[in-house]
Amino acid sequence: MDKENYIKTIKGKFSFEEIHEFLEKSRDLKILMIGDTILDEYFFVQPKGRAIKDPILSVEFHSSEVYPGGILAIANHISSYVKEATLVTLLGDNHKDFVEKSLAKNIKTKYFIKKGCQTTVKRRYIDSYKNNKLFKVEFMDDKPLGEEPTSQIIKYLGGELLKYDMVLVADFGHGFINNEIRSIIQLKSKYIALNVQTNSANMGYNYVNNYKRADFVVMSQEEIRLAVAMAYDEIEHVVRRFYNMLKFREFIVTIGRSGCVYCNKGKLIKAPALSDHIVDTVGAGDAVLTVTSLMSYLGADEALIPFIANCTGAIKIGIMGNKESVSKVKLLNFIRELYEK
Repeated sequence: MDKENYIKTIKGKFSFEEIHEFLEKSRDLKILMIGDTILDEYFFVQPKGRAIKDPILSVEFHSSEVYPGGILAIANHISSYVKEATLVTLLGDNHKDFVEKSLAKNIKTKYFIKKGCQTTVKRRYIDSYKNNKLFKVEFMDDKPLGEEPTSQIIKYLGGELLKYDMVLVADFGHGFINNEIRSIIQLKSKYIALNVQTNSANMGYNYVNNYKRADFVVMSQEEIRLAVAMAYDEIEHVVRRFYNMLKFREFIVTIGRSGCVYCNKGKLIKAPALSDHIVDTVGAGDAVLTVTSLMSYLGADEALIPFIANCTGAIKIGIMGNKESVSKVKLLNFIRELYEK
């Protein structure tokens, strides 16, 4: 179904007021967020050409910005949908002040420190004219946590998880969530919303298969294909194979310009993308996970969840990095504009 007919179908099923009222239902939910902290540095440069003496690209520095990424971005996304939420994450010896300042005021925090290490930083060099990414440098220590910090984290989670309606897990594979921590999350959580990211730093080691239990999952097309080792099959076949393997009741697969596929108890719904204006795709999956997990927990109609997923994704890809969050106001304004066209 093309975009115009899809929007017409959604408008016929849900009024704008109904969607607005439904989003308001999340206000009193108690949310615990667990995941890796990432600081996204964006260095904006002007390419000048090949260096004379070396076979490398020469660039002129223009400016730089730092955005709160990883679980910090998720915390900021969720901040406008709930009265308050709690963030559990791992930091290095540095950057705590920046992390504190970058979070919304209604986010409570519980930090654990990986001594002798720095907080993960991903520095991207961007062509300041076209916004093309040139290359990335990563500063991280993703070696396994020791026994002592693992015990501290497990003790804390063991006493906290049952206090929350939903536990939102963003596992970026950067040295925080190990097997023991995964186990306590799966054992004690009432409801788990999950993303397990596969990226250049953890390729081959951080698949969603590491989890045996989740109530709602968001994955990219690449992440689900790697999980089931199906590189070229039609995405619908991949989704069905994944469902039959892991039996996760409900999940979304984001497929870029093609929108997303939503699976609910084996039933597939494919929804088209709602924007082709791309500034930056970094963090789009995190935003989709944040908003749609709330919808799923509250029991939203199966047609509404993929629509909200694509609205959220459309907003996020129009933002550079995690400079801004996908707030409830932004989401409702976007939906209103779609409905008025």
